[in-house]
Amino acid sequence: MPPPPPLDRREFLKQAGLVGAAVSAGGLAACGVGGSSSAPGGDSAAAGQWITAPSASGPLPDPKESGIEHLVVVMMENRSFDHMLGWVPGANGRQAGLLYPDAEGKLQATHRLSTDYQGCGLEDPPHGYDHGHAIINGGRMDGFLRDTPVGDLFPIGYYTAEELPFYAGCAQEWTICDRYHSGMLASTQSNRMYIHCGQSDRNNNSGGLFDVLPKTSTLRTVWDAAAEAGVSTGYYFNNLPYTAIWGGKYLGISRPYASFALEAAAGLLPAISYVDPFFYNDGLDHLCNDDHPHADVRNGQSFLNGIYDALRRSPTWDKTLMVICYDEWGGFFDHVEPPYMPVSDAERDEVGNDGRLGFRVPCVLIGPRARRGHVEKMLLEPNSILKFMEWRWGLEPLGVRAAATNNLAYALDFNSAPRTEAPAFSVPLNPYSQICALGGIGLPAPGAAGMTGSMRAHADEIEALQEKARRAGFRW
Repeated sequence: MPPPPPLDRREFLKQAGLVGAAVSAGGLAACGVGGSSSAPGGDSAAAGQWITAPSASGPLPDPKESGIEHLVVVMMENRSFDHMLGWVPGANGRQAGLLYPDAEGKLQATHRLSTDYQGCGLEDPPHGYDHGHAIINGGRMDGFLRDTPVGDLFPIGYYTAEELPFYAGCAQEWTICDRYHSGMLASTQSNRMYIHCGQSDRNNNSGGLFDVLPKTSTLRTVWDAAAEAGVSTGYYFNNLPYTAIWGGKYLGISRPYASFALEAAAGLLPAISYVDPFFYNDGLDHLCNDDHPHADVRNGQSFLNGIYDALRRSPTWDKTLMVICYDEWGGFFDHVEPPYMPVSDAERDEVGNDGRLGFRVPCVLIGPRARRGHVEKMLLEPNSILKFMEWRWGLEPLGVRAAATNNLAYALDFNSAPRTEAPAFSVPLNPYSQICALGGIGLPAPGAAGMTGSMRAHADEIEALQEKARRAGFRW
């Protein structure tokens, strides 16, 4: 059965709760999701259980007949599903009407961030391994403000379709996955290891201000598996090559972002491409488009739309799949309790990972084989993307989770003819925003002292990895 036609814009916004008085410009709606204000609780289906891949609803085609020759994976930073996409019609999302206790035990309401695109002057919400596990609180999922300064409600703010025009277009035209979890209930480096390796050798962000550089990983990667299978690859970066975690091993496949646009236009992209955004860099918030606080989310929308435009105009668009995901939740609220997945003995014992997936994060599927205006309900995580590559190109599996995870291919439509029409979205070009550390709404004072402590720590981590990359021979 073909998918239903996309909604027109007014009907779409109506279902998303953005027409009339359903959502006020200031924040809390008159009626929350489910009809009343309430404590959040958590969807516990499958939580606390080992998950195995279900039987396929239908057979997949021969991989070589899939019609997909190019995979482009874009991993953004630090946002949860409810916080960014809880408004999507048909998705398991909750936004207005939730109440969370702050550090003093007072209940605080979720609120629309509206014109606050950055959160200047507010802390980067806590999102480490220990904090993530404490948030769950026995399945109550109510700890998002427990370690945040009283009065700082950034972790329980949310955006809507009006603030996120690229995602508004994707919700109408492409597939939104509302059960995609990050690979580990921990911070950035741990989770970026999962998209490269299917496992992690760290559970925190190592490095800071050049005194301690991130440790060099020896884990086998998707780049190794692809090379062994004779599959072409490319890693494209802006100001931070994450492949430097392996020293100079992947210098040969790591290229500046400008190369991606040129190769897409010429139809010369490799089979597997990873694209990373411009990361936070020593207070240059106005340049960042990675969505990590305090980057302006409008810059992220512009960055993603630029990649989408490059692909839909490419001569190889008809054989391309674009996957957008996020590394981890960034401390922002989400009401779904994460389930468990298998981990290796080494990861459990040496890294300290109990196998709990991270909170849900946004994930979008774009391309001629993606379902139109669809919300995918299958449980997915970074290994699902790796398993797609294993299926499509015959790559050797990565990590112990490969046998248990769901193949992303099952979220695609192989029963209908590929739909190559790809509408343009009205997304303004960046840059937006201000330099938070130089003063602005909500800031304590202008100058370097205006950078919050949590953001200083994040900047140190980025600078340490940049220094490691320079020493390995990377240039940008």
